[in-house]
Amino acid sequence: MEFRQLRYFLAIADQGSFNKAATQLLVSQPSLTRQMSALERQLGQPLFERTPRGVTLTSAGSALLGHARQLLALERSTREVIASTAPPREIVVIGVPPGVPEDWLVSLAERIQREVPRCDLNYREAGSTEQLLLLRQGRVDIGIVHQVPPSECFSKLLWQEPLGVAVRPRHPLAGNEGWRLADLDGVRVLVHSREQVPTQQDSLIAAASAADVRPQWIFQHFVAHARACAEAVRADAVLVGRHTASQQLPDWPWRPLAGLTLAMTTWLVRPVNTRTVVQNVADSVLAMAP
Repeated sequence: MEFRQLRYFLAIADQGSFNKAATQLLVSQPSLTRQMSALERQLGQPLFERTPRGVTLTSAGSALLGHARQLLALERSTREVIASTAPPREIVVIGVPPGVPEDWLVSLAERIQREVPRCDLNYREAGSTEQLLLLRQGRVDIGIVHQVPPSECFSKLLWQEPLGVAVRPRHPLAGNEGWRLADLDGVRVLVHSREQVPTQQDSLIAAASAADVRPQWIFQHFVAHARACAEAVRADAVLVGRHTASQQLPDWPWRPLAGLTLAMTTWLVRPVNTRTVVQNVADSVLAMAP
């Protein structure tokens, strides 16, 4: 005898109909009938008597009714007792910057569920600067940021993506095999804002100044709509990684800039002293790094 069979038996008894019980239980009527036939064979007694209006309990069915309710109540209370003795679950909040691939975040959540089963994971979307503030306030447990974290925190480099330039298909540079910073002289170039990539502006401006090159930098906050933002500000080129260019600007030729090393870095950051569950989740994040 199985608890499932008893639950089916009670549903039929309460509904007075195999069809209604099957609908309530979300099972097929033939499957329900087979389960009840198996239960009757085990008990050696018929439990239901068919009538024009449905089914009624036989004397054996009536005798089983109260006993079945007691057994199922005991089964529920047993599960509750066991659950109450399990280790408490803990919430861990991970900050996520815009632009992190969704499939990577989904895979990370699945990994954490396997490796840290007592963790209830929450993602919170926020830029790098906001994440570091939330981390100091204790409102985020782990940050994933695009800037070098403060020295008082535990941090590890997760990955870095080389940056290059995507240009309009009909721009004079589009046909060139490679580009140098000097090629951007006078070109309107859309670049991520300081809030998104804090050190990028300084690096670009310093490199251009040293080379006596004067691009028309357009610093804007953009994530998933590089093409629309470029059109809005009439940019000739966009400074992005290869992956972003292939996804958002597929018809714009992309090249790295020769002689200029730029990369979008992505770091894990957490407090040095933190809960064990946070440390375990951070380890799972690091294990997901390419």
